[in-house]
Amino acid sequence: MNNQADLHQQLNEDIFRILIRESPTPVALYMGEGMEIRIANKAIIDIWGKGDNVVGRTYFNLLPELEEQGFHAILLNVYKSGITYEGKEEKVDLLVNNKLEEFYFNFTFKPLRDDKGEVWGVLNTAADVTELVTTRQKLAESEQRVQYALQAAELGTWDLNPKLQTVIWDDRCKELCGFRKTDDIKYADLLKFVHPEDAQRLRAAVLQAYDPASGGNYDLIVRTINDFGNLKYWIHLKGKAYFNDNHEPIRFAGTVQDITREISDKQEQQKLLALIDNTADIVAVGNMDGFVTYINKTGYAILGVENTKSVLKPGVDFFIHDEANKVNNDIIPTVQQYGKWEGEMHYRHFKTGESIPVYVSCFRIDDPLNNLPIGMASVARDLRPEKAARNEQYKLLSLINHSSDFVSLSDLDGNVTYVNTAGRKMLGIAGVKEHRRHNSEFIMPDEIAKLRDMVNIALMKHGKWSGEIRYRHFQTGEAIPVYGTTMLVYDSVTGAPQGRASIARDLRREIADKKALTDSEQLLKNITNASPTVLWMADAQGNITYVNQTWIDWTGIEYEKHMGSGWANAIVEEDRPRAAEKFLSDLSARRFYEVDFRIINKDGETRWCIATGNPQYNEQGEFTGYIGACTDVTDKTVAEREIKLRNRELSDQISQFEFVTDFMPVQLWTARTDGELDYLNKRAVDYFGIATNKIAGPDWLDGIHPDDRAGCIEAWNNAVNTGNIFQYEFRLKDKDENYKWHLVRALPFTIEDKIIKWFGTNTDIDEQKQLQRQKDDFLGIASHELKTPVTSIKAYAQVLGAMLTREGEHKKAEMVLRMDAQVNRLTNLIGDLLDVTKINSGRLQFNKSWFDFNETVQETIQDLQHTTQKHQLIQNFSQTGNIYSDKDRISQVITNLITNAIKYSPHTDKIIVSTRRENNEAIVCVQDFGIGIPEDKKDLVFEQFYRVSGNKQHTFPGLGLGLYISSEIIKREGGRMWVNSVEGKGSTFCFALPVDETNS
Repeated sequence: MNNQADLHQQLNEDIFRILIRESPTPVALYMGEGMEIRIANKAIIDIWGKGDNVVGRTYFNLLPELEEQGFHAILLNVYKSGITYEGKEEKVDLLVNNKLEEFYFNFTFKPLRDDKGEVWGVLNTAADVTELVTTRQKLAESEQRVQYALQAAELGTWDLNPKLQTVIWDDRCKELCGFRKTDDIKYADLLKFVHPEDAQRLRAAVLQAYDPASGGNYDLIVRTINDFGNLKYWIHLKGKAYFNDNHEPIRFAGTVQDITREISDKQEQQKLLALIDNTADIVAVGNMDGFVTYINKTGYAILGVENTKSVLKPGVDFFIHDEANKVNNDIIPTVQQYGKWEGEMHYRHFKTGESIPVYVSCFRIDDPLNNLPIGMASVARDLRPEKAARNEQYKLLSLINHSSDFVSLSDLDGNVTYVNTAGRKMLGIAGVKEHRRHNSEFIMPDEIAKLRDMVNIALMKHGKWSGEIRYRHFQTGEAIPVYGTTMLVYDSVTGAPQGRASIARDLRREIADKKALTDSEQLLKNITNASPTVLWMADAQGNITYVNQTWIDWTGIEYEKHMGSGWANAIVEEDRPRAAEKFLSDLSARRFYEVDFRIINKDGETRWCIATGNPQYNEQGEFTGYIGACTDVTDKTVAEREIKLRNRELSDQISQFEFVTDFMPVQLWTARTDGELDYLNKRAVDYFGIATNKIAGPDWLDGIHPDDRAGCIEAWNNAVNTGNIFQYEFRLKDKDENYKWHLVRALPFTIEDKIIKWFGTNTDIDEQKQLQRQKDDFLGIASHELKTPVTSIKAYAQVLGAMLTREGEHKKAEMVLRMDAQVNRLTNLIGDLLDVTKINSGRLQFNKSWFDFNETVQETIQDLQHTTQKHQLIQNFSQTGNIYSDKDRISQVITNLITNAIKYSPHTDKIIVSTRRENNEAIVCVQDFGIGIPEDKKDLVFEQFYRVSGNKQHTFPGLGLGLYISSEIIKREGGRMWVNSVEGKGSTFCFALPVDETNS
């Protein structure tokens, strides 16, 4: 019995081993606390990558790299605790070929127990999910890039659930669609502010998008109105509907863009273009450098222009090459100087290169307001009809004598009166009058009967005869085979026959070529049959006319059965329609043919093949068919299909990104980690008006205003080197040579703290800049005008206070003193406004001198300590040395920081002012223990008019100019200012100024 039980146990163990070994799932069995590997199938051995001899070794010694990753401890804990451990998509770094590689696994450590319930081993199963995890990560990265692009473009977005009738709009979308940001929009009110004339069209577009047959696409331009029914915006709606398995729309999402200005401009332009486009002449407009910006429809037709982009080029490119110097050195300078030039020139056809004679009238366009030149225009008349009429007669006269064929003229009886030069040479006619003989003497004697009984009868009956006949050489008597056509020549007035005309083509060369072709075809067949690659030919109708022996050997099918369309029968039935349709499609388009398909070879094995074919043309440019090859690519195809499958989702995301960026209203660009631009959207290309490759290189810097270029380059290089956000304002030149203010902003896209690419936008802020300038002018004038009356009020208040005090009216005198304090506050506010105006206009003056930094800080603290009874100003000074700066301005900054610290810490009693010196900089910090600043607001406190938001705004009054003025003073003194703050615990404002080592 024991032997039987042992045998049974051994059998079970063998079966268990076989099941594990043959399992496609990675499986291994470890025994004992030392985790000795007792069983491991090939799947898990391949994952480990340590060779096949792993059984008998311990898990810990085989995979030492897993110890620091915690897997040794997990496995040992499973063995000791008896609790199964399951890992989901856990990252594992395995040492493969002496190099750590990253994998992701779903795995299980399951304890195995004996009959007594004690753990004797651990069963390890695993599934490699590396490709799944990495693909998900790439999709997440792609989605994040799209979100960056939408935020930078300031597009409005919407997301509707048609089934639940819910809608999610962002603030920008609400505004453009007529609603207020605070409106709670119901599904039934979505079209409330859509123009009545557009509402039905919008409904129809939505219903069409909800139809699965449309693909769910939604693209529409409509108008929105205000509460009074007046036009508010023209908007461009673009989106897509998504469907469930029952083809019901479950989501409808997209973007909205303001195109009001574009629509208005287009309507005005269309009126003028309609007039110009309907003229019969070519009308072109360009700038003063001769660069063409517009051409009318007549120009498109005559010059063979396919699209607008082809027109946008220098005007010299419209003319033939030989006239380039005349355009550059004569026409353009004349128009620029004298305002007009006219004369005959030659345009160039864009497609064919044909020279087109035209009479051109060029003139300069001057601005009606200032009479300054703003561009040039030209009107050109096509001279080809006139020239064609003159040339037609010459062509007819030259045709006969310059023909390469035999041409003769004779009377109705057949007496020859004229033979052209080619005919004389072909028949050996030497004398001037030797050709004057009957046409029967021009042919071989045995052809005379054919002339009499066939040619002449057909000629008189039908007016024409064509066919082969043999001419006779006048000198040697040699028979010359020709293909001739004889026809009657009629009087143009009476219509009566006047004579005969004959044209004959010498067939000797053609006959010799046919023989040579037959010989070469046989040679070609012998060569192609020896090729290891399949070679084939097809005629102009797509019928196979030849395959070499290799195809026959592959398929095992007779040669004749492949002719015509029979070749397709060798293809696997599932691939046959696709291969045939692709061939017919390429045949119709006369383009290169390439398709992959499977065949079953004569041994019954499935093989992947790629067939290619090149279209063939004869000397006349006529399509004659295909010559192609077919290659066995079974091994390559299997590998490529796996790669395509993995990359398909990533490619879709990239395509979506490019689609979104092309209709964005701002200039969007990306740059490599070295700072070089590598992509621009359509809006950027349209703004510059030049090719993308010229913008993407270093030449784009030429478009920045010279005064802004150095600062922009410095800020960009700093961002690239540090990874900080890039933001700068500069003037950018457009395609019309006009500079406009733009705000450029770029963010680094990082993966695992490594910058992969930069995403940036250029936003047009030219209008805001103009408004800012007007505001600064107003503030400067207003504050200057207020200063004089306020000074007078202060003087009167001081005199009045003194008078009341002398009269014993102490209560009234105290009220006057309070008024004087308020006047002081108003004086400070006016001073701040004047400083802001001077800063913005660059007129803030500095009176620099050498002074002891700590001494100035101490003097300011002593003055301010008298103004507060509650707060103690604590000094914590270190040696700083002398600085070269404006002492009063620096004192102004310190005063602002300390008074702010007192203002924003009403519930504490101390302010710490410290100084120190670091890296040749004198640094002062003012620390309070007040309300602090939120993390997301720290960068805003140095901006103009920024104040504490929320319910604290009225608690701490002020214009929000002090910190802005202070930071600008420090910047202009060559220093820097910053803040460290924790909300609810206080803030520390610091600034640093350079210290001169020699004078310290």
